[in-house]
Amino acid sequence: MKFDEVLIGGEIIANYKNIIVDVLLDDGEKVAAFCPECNRGGRLYRLGARVLLGHSADKRRRVPFVCEMVDEGSGFVFVNYKYKNPLFAEAFKQGILDQDFGAYSYIREIKPGEELKYVNFELADDDGRKAYVYVVNVFNCRGGCAVFPSTINFFEIEMFEEMRKMRRFGHETFVFLMVPRGDCFQAKFVWSLDPVAAARFYDEGQDGLKFCCYRCVVDAQEVAVCEKVEILY
Repeated sequence: MKFDEVLIGGEIIANYKNIIVDVLLDDGEKVAAFCPECNRGGRLYRLGARVLLGHSADKRRRVPFVCEMVDEGSGFVFVNYKYKNPLFAEAFKQGILDQDFGAYSYIREIKPGEELKYVNFELADDDGRKAYVYVVNVFNCRGGCAVFPSTINFFEIEMFEEMRKMRRFGHETFVFLMVPRGDCFQAKFVWSLDPVAAARFYDEGQDGLKFCCYRCVVDAQEVAVCEKVEILY
């Protein structure tokens, strides 16, 4: 996925509860920018971090810029989670995800208002077999591993229930872990970030929910899913 605009570089000079940051642009101008990822790990939007900004697509928003990428010190992290579905669909169509989804030929994004409200994609093969996929970004990194889960919210609880229902009908279900950073070459399930979330993820895995993880290449011009990474338990 290539960006439609040239991203604007700068440095974070103030942080307002990980929702808004003030940025000193490379040309000396000071602007405010919205943070799409709320930074539960507490490291992304530190003072002095380099960021790349894009213009907000919502012209009504009072903050005109959006943080697209943040450099934690080991390379850029793509923090705008609204692109996770297009990135998954692009990688599926290019065959990058064949290790996990090669049995399926067709992809359909599930739209708001459909019966399954919290699942992102339906896959199918020529014989009508189906799989359902929930896509989630993994931002946290420890020692070269993308670590998860960092939290669980209402939408994910509902997603788990929808996935259980689909498994009862004989369909495959997947949580697709997308790592939008170039410095993680493995993923790891951990209990320490959020034990409640970890317990629920573990229980769903025991019930038949499958997990797979793919990392991305990230630079100022393009972000793309590139390869599968091993999940350590």
